[in-house]
Amino acid sequence: MGKFLAAMAISLAATLSAQAQTRELVVGAFGGAYTEALKKNIAQFEKDNDVKVTFVPASGADGLAKAMAKEIDVVHADMAWAYRGEAQGAFEKLDPKVITNLDKLYPRARFSEYGVITNFGEYGIAFNPKEVSPAPTSWLDLWNPKYDGAVSTTGFDAANIELLVLMAKLNGGNEDNIDPGFQKMAELGKHITVFYSQHPQLLDLFRNNEVVISRWLRGRVDWANKQGVSLGFAAPKEGAIALVSTVHVVKGRPNTELAQKFVNHLLSVDGQMTYASDLGYTPARAGLDLKGINVPYGEDVVGSLLIADWKKIVPKMDAWKERWEKEVVAR
Repeated sequence: MGKFLAAMAISLAATLSAQAQTRELVVGAFGGAYTEALKKNIAQFEKDNDVKVTFVPASGADGLAKAMAKEIDVVHADMAWAYRGEAQGAFEKLDPKVITNLDKLYPRARFSEYGVITNFGEYGIAFNPKEVSPAPTSWLDLWNPKYDGAVSTTGFDAANIELLVLMAKLNGGNEDNIDPGFQKMAELGKHITVFYSQHPQLLDLFRNNEVVISRWLRGRVDWANKQGVSLGFAAPKEGAIALVSTVHVVKGRPNTELAQKFVNHLLSVDGQMTYASDLGYTPARAGLDLKGINVPYGEDVVGSLLIADWKKIVPKMDAWKERWEKEVVAR
């Protein structure tokens, strides 16, 4: 009997040990360099919480689908998919008692009870200084007829939606009256030969002098210069367009508290410094010492970024996309 009980105890211990070893937190994130940056400080988080963090590629519609199917514990998104997920009840409320770093963020990063912005990027104007002189100062420089056929932007993405709304506002409209924005973007569409879809594609267009001016990310312009394609970057006087990355705890998963701790980890000093040092993004956390890191930083920078009212935009996105294809791309 004694031997039997001893065997049972050993078996139970082995089972519990195996369960502990297999505890896993699944995080949906943008792929490539973004995920590599998230992995940089993950070993200490795993050790402190006795967990294995597994990253899976997930963004946009795919990320929300994985969240709705409860395949992941944490998901990254942009503003459009953040509000869509929130409307569909995909996310837990963030818990300030666990996510103690929330009160260290710039107020603009606290956009909802269900999500938080972890970092900001800047869309502005990339240009070939040999062909574009003086340097652009306004988004309206993209419309300059002398760049006919040599100007570019992407298709219907979040940054172009921001540009669409900006053009509406500059011409008497807003998110509720978008017609002036479409009229202006249709004028730009007539000057565009290629709507780029990938960063390497735009790099080649600049390299071959097929494009001399384009909407692009500040960090990608730095990357282009490192690739031997000399470009300038201008933050337009109307404001740079924000590229925002949001993070959310998926509702209905067994690891809710652990997921909340992971969000807190992303907002820690080390986590936030990594967004700047490894990705060139502006951290959402105030009070960091970014000496030696060449990224725009501070409350004035975050406050100057253009961010439209996405709660109004999200219900209209499908209709706007259809209009974009007909009125801007097909022109």
